Amino acid sequence: MSFNSALAYKHVLCMHVTSTEVHAAAVERASKKIAEYRYFPLNKYERAETDLVFSDPFFKHAYEDIVTTAGTKRSTLIPTGIFNVSKPAEIFSLNYSAPHENLDYNRLPELDIVNIFEIPLWLKTSLVMKFPRVRVLHPATVMLKGIFDQPAFHPRIHVYVQQDFFWMFITSKNKLEFFNRFDFGALSDIVYHMLFVMEQKGIEAEAAKIHVYGVETNWKDLNEFSSFFKSPVTISDQAENGQHFILAKQLLCV
Repeated sequence: MSFNSALAYKHVLCMHVTSTEVHAAAVERASKKIAEYRYFPLNKYERAETDLVFSDPFFKHAYEDIVTTAGTKRSTLIPTGIFNVSKPAEIFSLNYSAPHENLDYNRLPELDIVNIFEIPLWLKTSLVMKFPRVRVLHPATVMLKGIFDQPAFHPRIHVYVQQDFFWMFITSKNKLEFFNRFDFGALSDIVYHMLFVMEQKGIEAEAAKIHVYGVETNWKDLNEFSSFFKSPVTISDQAENGQHFILAKQLLCV
């Protein structure tokens, strides 16, 4: 189904806000497909700039639901039991030094964990003012939702690549075995961190399939990247399961 404003009520407005850009998509509830995708670069990471983006007519349709991912690189996962008897700021301080941005959190009851993360107060205020019904999530929360919405029994390594950092998830036997974020400046940095984690976790080179998200199907570094691993490296040719995984899987959160 093609998208137009008259059909917005059948779609969820999904957004992904980073420090350099805003991605937005109208995702049809029934088909779980992206009907319309928009990209907006940010000249500055500040409220005036995001408010300008959100004034675009694409954001003003009468969507069924509205959800966004936003936040800084810094987040931490903890068991729900620990979260219930602790303060988010105290837990966050164990992993990240001050100063901290405004803290928020998302619960993932299916994994019995909570994701505590930073999000600038000005950005959260801007989002709530522009979209009173919006649900704000951290990108790692949506990644976990999406990863465990597919088979997760056999060992798999999931890598979500952003502009200058990547998240690495390892799943096996329907459990999250590993999660961390790594900064990188070159492809070799990604490979180094992955091989180091695989060695530390005792994962044999051919034992776990590798899935890459956040990049185009014809990712220019794919062949070089794949050459370092014996196990197959996959990028889905469907945008909803590859390049725009975070946008499409927000549907699982509303």
